[in-house]
Amino acid sequence: MVKVPILSNSNFLVFLLLCLIAILFNAFIHSNIVTESVLVDYLQNQMSYERIYKLIQAKEKWSWLNYTLLPIFYFFKCVLLTLWLLCGAIIFDFKASFKGFFKVVLMAEFVWLIPSLLLIIWYGFIDTGYSYSDIQYFAPLSLLSLFENPESLDSWLVYPLKSLNIFELAYIIALSVGIMKIMKKDFNKTLEFTLPVYGSSLVVWLLFITFLSINLGS
Repeated sequence: MVKVPILSNSNFLVFLLLCLIAILFNAFIHSNIVTESVLVDYLQNQMSYERIYKLIQAKEKWSWLNYTLLPIFYFFKCVLLTLWLLCGAIIFDFKASFKGFFKVVLMAEFVWLIPSLLLIIWYGFIDTGYSYSDIQYFAPLSLLSLFENPESLDSWLVYPLKSLNIFELAYIIALSVGIMKIMKKDFNKTLEFTLPVYGSSLVVWLLFITFLSINLGS
């Protein structure tokens, strides 16, 4: 992995660890959870077996691309959120550096590894009689989990309902704690900063995805 100039040594190590864990989780899910038999059961009523196996072969052939794109995804996500936080810092008259915010965002990203770990534990060791739809709608501690039959919902509602979960709250707390440490401010002050600044970015993102879902699904 090529070292990026804006990453300090400590930030680079955190980024590397984040990407490695995400890739390991992703690889386990695709090889042990989303298995060939699960895909065949899901697709057999939608297309011929010949086409299904061609799709599975293509999935295996290009699986390396998914792992290659993960570090790129994390890098740009963290950079964009850092820039958003810096804009918020200007509005709130907080003094902060890009590297400081970037490390806070990196550390907070580990929160999003928990849902993947829960999926591995649940379908890998507890509920082994699952379907592909179960994996698609797996959203523990989210608003979507309150619905007994999420498949009946309009497709554009699924992502927002999955996104509004306890992990978002944990992510906000992680950001606030990190910002508290680099800014030397009390937790309440940093929470008052994080809620509107990060919250606005979340709202913009959810509106964007919902807009795409409605237009692409129409």
